[in-house]
Amino acid sequence: MVALPTDDRSKFNHEEVYKHTTTHPLVEFFKSPTVEEIQDKIISDLKLFSRGRCKKTNKLLINPTVEVFYPMVHGLLKAKSFAKVRLNISTELNGAEIFQQKYESLYVTNGMDNDFEGDITMTMEQGENVTVGMALRQALDQYYYDLNRILKLGNNQIILSGSTVNAKTKIGVSTPISFQSDSLFSATSSSNGKFQIILPKKNCHVQIIAPNFINYTEAIHFDSSDARMISKVFQLQPIEKGLVVKLKNVLFYMGTANLLESSYDELNAVVSFLNVNPKVKIALSGHTDNQGDALKDLKLSQDRVEKIKDYLVSKKIRARRISGKGFGASKPISSNDTEEGRKLNRRVEFVILTH
Repeated sequence: MVALPTDDRSKFNHEEVYKHTTTHPLVEFFKSPTVEEIQDKIISDLKLFSRGRCKKTNKLLINPTVEVFYPMVHGLLKAKSFAKVRLNISTELNGAEIFQQKYESLYVTNGMDNDFEGDITMTMEQGENVTVGMALRQALDQYYYDLNRILKLGNNQIILSGSTVNAKTKIGVSTPISFQSDSLFSATSSSNGKFQIILPKKNCHVQIIAPNFINYTEAIHFDSSDARMISKVFQLQPIEKGLVVKLKNVLFYMGTANLLESSYDELNAVVSFLNVNPKVKIALSGHTDNQGDALKDLKLSQDRVEKIKDYLVSKKIRARRISGKGFGASKPISSNDTEEGRKLNRRVEFVILTH
């Protein structure tokens, strides 16, 4: 079953479409029979797709929402015409939502495009219909691709679809991505930062090491929902002088400078970061809460900094690239009146000195 598209275009009025052109209501265009035919085409296409790929016992329900559906047509042969379409499509299988995803396409033509399904003799309204129809087709093709992959998944598999972007500029970054669960899986995001990978539906640890960016790590917990596809945006922090990076998984046995075994994964990630960015110099800093003797805590924090530096040097990182100091309890970042606050204050960090 395919629901009639929900029209949410008014919520996205004044959104930029292409080269400073923004959307605005096109009343006459959207009342035309041609647009009704385009909407009918969405429904018939999705019905045809579901009949060909779902078992008769499966009930597929597709709910499209139209967010942007905007054409701009110029009548001259070499004048660029364009259209932008964005659909937010929710898909249910046997009553359970299996994924919800946005699909966006910007179609641009100068009248010489081999894919353009029109000619310069058509009316403006016909040109609008054809141009926006091309964008619609591209957006739906993306959806069909995802739906086809999802319907073929094994029972314990999930698709992770997303992007890696510069946290400041939001521009896509192409980089390798590793996913560690029981096994190691990897993907590489494209030039616009997009990626898609099939993973076992098990909790996994994500790691991204990209030149000119701080290492990115995240634990992903796949819940017990029926979702067969989820989306993630990994925001990568550019390297900047003075940037502070907390080593949240570098831990020590209580009251000692002896590292817990679980600390080495993050320390090895720091080694990789320094190898990928050979001009970077860092200053380590160790911190404690205020529950012990101040002088002992100061020495303990220094010993821990030295322990970390020694490990990095043992992995062939030059000692002159690493300085460090223990501060004891003198630089808290939270109140020491609660255990949660004290836990935040017990930390090891490094700051970027040069890059």
